[in-house]
Amino acid sequence: MHNDIWILVSNASRARLFATAGKLKPWTLVREFQHPESRVKGQDIVSDKPGRVRQSFGAGTRPAMEPPTPPKEVEAEHFAQELAGAIEGGHGRNEFARLVLVAPPQFLGMLRKCLGTAAIKRIVATIDKDYTQLHERDLPERVVEGM
Repeated sequence: MHNDIWILVSNASRARLFATAGKLKPWTLVREFQHPESRVKGQDIVSDKPGRVRQSFGAGTRPAMEPPTPPKEVEAEHFAQELAGAIEGGHGRNEFARLVLVAPPQFLGMLRKCLGTAAIKRIVATIDKDYTQLHERDLPERVVEGM
């Protein structure tokens, strides 16, 4: 296997997937992902007003219902599922033996929840930082020091 390690550097709206033959070997960009829906304000994602609850008390007042999960979180979960699908597909094609995940803590948790058992077993390191804004040449140094 030429590219032994896959490194996913992501947040809730963008991600880059890299491959490398080893810890100190050069990285190759495998794929970039964008999820602009995660950057939209929550109120702009929901098109309707919240529903109303009918209550037996209080004349004429009907409080608005809150959605069970905030819309931005739903979009982040969709993106985590998309990324997990790409990782699962690569695992199924034996494109990597080890996996490193780099993401902010909350999104890292979502991502781990979406991954299957076989892919989770391949995780050798997780780094709970948002390195998506770092230039590609600076990433290996930051990620290797965190591994």
